[in-house]
Amino acid sequence: MRRSNRGMAAALTGAASLWLCACGARADVVANWNFNGLSGAVPTALGADQGTGSLSLLEFTSGLSALAGTDLHAWSGDVAGMGLVVTGSGQNGRAVVLDVRTEGLVDLVFGVAVRRSGSGFALTSVQVWDGTGWRMAGSIDASTTQWQVHTVDLSSFDFLEQASSARVRMVVDGATSSSGNIRFDNLRISAMPVPGPGPVAAIGAVAASVTRRRGGRKSAVKVECAKPVPAETKSGDDQRPTPPSSVPGSDACERTSARGRSRRTSG
Repeated sequence: MRRSNRGMAAALTGAASLWLCACGARADVVANWNFNGLSGAVPTALGADQGTGSLSLLEFTSGLSALAGTDLHAWSGDVAGMGLVVTGSGQNGRAVVLDVRTEGLVDLVFGVAVRRSGSGFALTSVQVWDGTGWRMAGSIDASTTQWQVHTVDLSSFDFLEQASSARVRMVVDGATSSSGNIRFDNLRISAMPVPGPGPVAAIGAVAASVTRRRGGRKSAVKVECAKPVPAETKSGDDQRPTPPSSVPGSDACERTSARGRSRRTSG
């Protein structure tokens, strides 16, 4: 029985591995902004450099510019070009808003490379739109000395998954001077593809097959043995018991039962 259980576990583990491989080894890019094309005046809307999505800066009244970026968190060979900069305490409470499509995708992750000046935005938060309001998802504690990558796991927000429109925003806050700034680069939302029906069905098929095999072995061991037939009673000296070998199925029953006992003992 223990060998049977181990065999079933191994088969299911193999099917699960097949499912994981089918899902893909790494996440897909939903939308990525490298900001390398920025120069001069920053537009109020930016399309994604990879994937599909839009970035809105409409809330900012001023303070937008571009400075040298980083290759941290860069996607697929993107160089350290430019980064998006927000400057001035007058922009406290304003947001960079992202709109993306996530059909066929789940388990979203938000990521961005960030740094700030000493009087820059120290209270930046990441929020998600649930259809009626913004909900807190995480925060960014930007370094004042070097670029750092910050990620926020959005997988617990099911309403962002498989959606024609999913919204995420960064709200900058905490700047204490008119020259305080924060820089963003290589801003990206990624997600995992929804597994197709094939791998999931494979797991079910393996489980059913193992169950059938186990059921077959049980039925071979559990045999309904015929009970000994008592000898017919006759008068006088004719009373003779029926020989055991003449009981229908008795030999087969003994052989099968012996095999069953042997399997249970060896298991």
